[in-house]
Amino acid sequence: MVKGGTSGLGMEKKAMIMKVNDHQYWVEDKGEGPALVMLHGFTGSASTFDQVAAHFSNSYRIIRVDLPGHARTGSIGRVTMEQFCRDLKDLLDQLGLSKVSLLGYSLGGRTALSFAVLYPCYVDRLILESASPGLATTEEQLSRQAKDKGLAEKLLEEGLEAFVDYWENIPLFHSHQRLPLPAKKHLRAERLGHMEKGLAESLLGMGTGHQPSWWNKLSSLKTPVLLITGGEDKKFFTINEKMKGRLPNAFHKVVEHSGHTVHLEKPSFFAKIVDSFMIE
Repeated sequence: MVKGGTSGLGMEKKAMIMKVNDHQYWVEDKGEGPALVMLHGFTGSASTFDQVAAHFSNSYRIIRVDLPGHARTGSIGRVTMEQFCRDLKDLLDQLGLSKVSLLGYSLGGRTALSFAVLYPCYVDRLILESASPGLATTEEQLSRQAKDKGLAEKLLEEGLEAFVDYWENIPLFHSHQRLPLPAKKHLRAERLGHMEKGLAESLLGMGTGHQPSWWNKLSSLKTPVLLITGGEDKKFFTINEKMKGRLPNAFHKVVEHSGHTVHLEKPSFFAKIVDSFMIE
């Protein structure tokens, strides 16, 4: 473990590079209370949930990790979903955490769910925002793999800025047009804080088409699960309703006047939903 410095007000934040299984990860560890691991989405970083964390009423020990290919973790090779979940388990062991709650958005939500399926004894509660269990059929997986390969090639051939210009204008993020200008600038800066190679590796290692499908495992997941989707995100509303039907202990919260990124569009309300679920 290599310390990377401290920052922040109040409770000291430990920011460090941690090495597990020949991979190095940027990890931030701050606060006291129930451990909450927060996992960002594609093109995100450990700072993705800054606004939400500022609105929490309860006290948590918040662990944030820059996922493979992203931000200060950077390019560490093509890491599969199963490999990262093993690495995360070993990171938690190093941090002395045998039981945590996980909150993940999109890619981070798929990762949190994967971790809960693979290492259920480590998971107390699971909060999934705009997430899925992967794709149900081989045909869907192959189609998505081809799409992600195309995105990876676009990144490497056209560069990061051109990719971000494209990415921030896909229909999934249409609701971002309503964000205040400072939030838009912060989001763009976060997306531009990566390297093309790392993001390409993420798409080809942990993309939706490359991860295992967990649809048939949902019924065996006994962990309490909170599913969060935006009312304007019809695709993920439908996916999460199907997930709710298979999970034995799940609640689906739909946040009106919000799209795919509820944590960004409604940070205060999102924090209240998480607080309530964590103390149930």
